[in-house]
Amino acid sequence: STQAHSMNVAIISRLIGTWAGMDKADLDNVTLAGLIHDIGKIKIPDIILLKPGKLTTSEYDFVKKHTIFGFEAIKDQRIDKRIKDAVLLHHERYDGSGYPFGYKGEKLCNYACIVSIADVYDAMTSPRVYRGPTCPFDVIQIFEKEGFQKYDSRYILIFLRRIAESYLSEKIKLSDGRTGKLIYVNAHALSRPVVMVDGEAIDLRKEKDLKIMEIM
Repeated sequence: STQAHSMNVAIISRLIGTWAGMDKADLDNVTLAGLIHDIGKIKIPDIILLKPGKLTTSEYDFVKKHTIFGFEAIKDQRIDKRIKDAVLLHHERYDGSGYPFGYKGEKLCNYACIVSIADVYDAMTSPRVYRGPTCPFDVIQIFEKEGFQKYDSRYILIFLRRIAESYLSEKIKLSDGRTGKLIYVNAHALSRPVVMVDGEAIDLRKEKDLKIMEIM
């Protein structure tokens, strides 16, 4: 639901801000930005918002307007301008490939940059109508593949590293069905850590046909 997603994005945004060394005032602001980032979705009819299948082009174009609707709803509120910017710009990308304006990094404030990472991460890891939740290491790999240039390097690398490290010592299941535990995170290949399986350390950077299927 939009409500659960907004809570998650608030929590993740605060985590990123904490890991990046923000002070309390900034942390409170970026948390609020995460909480209300999708407020414009109240103007999108449920029939489109909750549609289980793929949206048509015109439906998708309408959904994309939620950033503008959200900004319109809060632009006169007495809150930090960067919170309003995060609502408007959380779908912009650092390389200019986002919407609604195709802004590049220098035009994006730090709150928008943080909320955009939290938003994408939560959308990818949460179960959807048409698929189960995605394993965090698959999500990290998607970020790696997409290229970090879409996101602010001050936040994306520290966030993904801390996410990967949070699973150290956790029990994992590999794609060949074996189970083991995560023992080491490769800083330059965050989605391919080292796992201990049956007393053997397996470096997933070298075992290209193996991957972590799930955290157990």
